[in-house]
Amino acid sequence: MEEKIVVTYDSGLDVDPEIVKKYGIKKLPVIIKFGVNESLDDGSINPEEIIEYFKQENDLAVTAPPTVQDIFRFFTKFAHMGYTVIHVSTSSKLSSSYEYAKSAVESFNKIHIIDSKAYSVGGMPIILKAAQMAAEGTRSEEIVEHCTNLANRVRMHVLIGNVKYVNTRGQISFGKNALLSVLGRIPSVSIEDGYFYVKKNYPSNLEKAAVKFIDDILKDARGLDRSQFYLGHTGIADSILEDCRKEVNQVSDFDNIITLRCGCSATTHYGDGGLLLAWVEKEA
Repeated sequence: MEEKIVVTYDSGLDVDPEIVKKYGIKKLPVIIKFGVNESLDDGSINPEEIIEYFKQENDLAVTAPPTVQDIFRFFTKFAHMGYTVIHVSTSSKLSSSYEYAKSAVESFNKIHIIDSKAYSVGGMPIILKAAQMAAEGTRSEEIVEHCTNLANRVRMHVLIGNVKYVNTRGQISFGKNALLSVLGRIPSVSIEDGYFYVKKNYPSNLEKAAVKFIDDILKDARGLDRSQFYLGHTGIADSILEDCRKEVNQVSDFDNIITLRCGCSATTHYGDGGLLLAWVEKEA
């Protein structure tokens, strides 16, 4: 009997809606907390509401993983329909979503959890590849093995356009000393082995900083898989995005650039003006 596979992911990761629709990918929503109130990141709220909440309340919305019980219910409906589930989770070093998902599926033998070691658009190469392989009829064990290896080759960098949104209480943070050092400047971070590290700071003019950021990152990148490049943002003007796309092409000439407005989870951490880059390194 042919194996029925569904690819799922938690909304700490971001995927192009066209890819989601094409492959029937399903989203497990994380929780967004607004002070004492909370909402599921299931489309009932949008990134602009998170930005507006900050402006009105001078307070940061924060994310929380779905509960083990909610994850169990999410997977159960697919199991009852006879699906094998391949679930891609936000980096286990940035969120408890991975551990909660592992706990939720202990009683299932057809649900596989992959630690993306990524966040936001950094998970898209893994989710896309899993969905493509499933559509081609690849066995779930092969998909899991390939995508687990792929997670080690995804590279991601973030330019944070508004340091006011950096949550110093959470895992994606700079700490007080780092925040003081970047006052009036735009910081960048990279994701390495599943965790974020502060890198370089840029002048506060986002239009100039974005292009310089891309140039700095890509000119030193080695072994690029040039088939896809992922350019995410949390509210950047179209003119700046177009300049970014031109710079990516000029520096590294990728076959395809996927541009994506990131969702609620990424917006809680970067606010408006965040720029996220991701790509895959070739296998050694």
